[in-house]
Amino acid sequence: MVEAPGTFVEVNDTRVIIGKGLSLDSIKFPDFHMFDTNWKMKLHAEWSEELGTDVVSIKLRHRRRNVDDIWSMDATVKIHFEQDWLKGEVQVDSQFSNQGQEIEIPNCGTVVGKLNSSEIHLCVHIFMQINQSKGIQLRNYIDFARPIPIFSDTIVLVDGVKFHVNRMILSMASPIFLEAFVTNFDERSLELCNISAPDFRRILNIIYPPHLPPKQWIKESDLVEQFEHIQRILRIGKSLQISIVLEVADKWLVKYGRHKLGDTLHLAQAFGLRELMGSKLAKMRSLEEIKKCQDQIQVLSCKTKALILDRILSTL
Repeated sequence: MVEAPGTFVEVNDTRVIIGKGLSLDSIKFPDFHMFDTNWKMKLHAEWSEELGTDVVSIKLRHRRRNVDDIWSMDATVKIHFEQDWLKGEVQVDSQFSNQGQEIEIPNCGTVVGKLNSSEIHLCVHIFMQINQSKGIQLRNYIDFARPIPIFSDTIVLVDGVKFHVNRMILSMASPIFLEAFVTNFDERSLELCNISAPDFRRILNIIYPPHLPPKQWIKESDLVEQFEHIQRILRIGKSLQISIVLEVADKWLVKYGRHKLGDTLHLAQAFGLRELMGSKLAKMRSLEEIKKCQDQIQVLSCKTKALILDRILSTL
């Protein structure tokens, strides 16, 4: 875990995962992303005669399946429940690798109340800290809060916050920045309006290598809020003409996006996300899919509608 000058490597992360089911053992959790891979979680409840209640255990499995992918990760994992009917917290040290895909964490919590609802909703807090790793791309953040020799030669002021950046890097990423820096060459700072400081920091981390998508996209379990985050960053990227923002979003949405078809097509059209548009069109199989989001498709452009029609006709 090597840190370059002026950067810091993220070695700990948290997620809040919400699952639901008709019984404890049938609760299903969505896959989630942490530390360069997707993860699958499964809960198991077992009756304890000694305690007179159910004791819960968790199975955690990584989803990296490439047989040529050699990697390992020593990690501390903490599981925490905070429900009216389920309490508990446990912390374990474990190892994941291309050979060891799954661990079981026993005695994570005990059921302390009655389950009155016909459908159970369970909120699980997961904390993971990397102690040692090999073959994993960890998130390497640049510290824009202070000037660093070579890495920063000007200041961009956003909502009262100073970002120490490099003019060449920003100019290569955006013709808007290039024009601003050329026009105000002797100025020591540049101010941006109509953008928040957190969003600009996310934009910078997309621009600077290794061009990582914003953490919000990965952490957000609510798909509506996740979609809003993505849409907002795309608007900023489009207005500042930062093509790498659109490219990173395009690839991320193809790989991890789980949003509604109509919303996805509208997003792909609005921001010219070609990979996303092609991916969604390729997966269309019938008119029934189109009818489910007919209202959203009605407002799409004639060109996009023609692409949809051509795809449906090719499946007949």
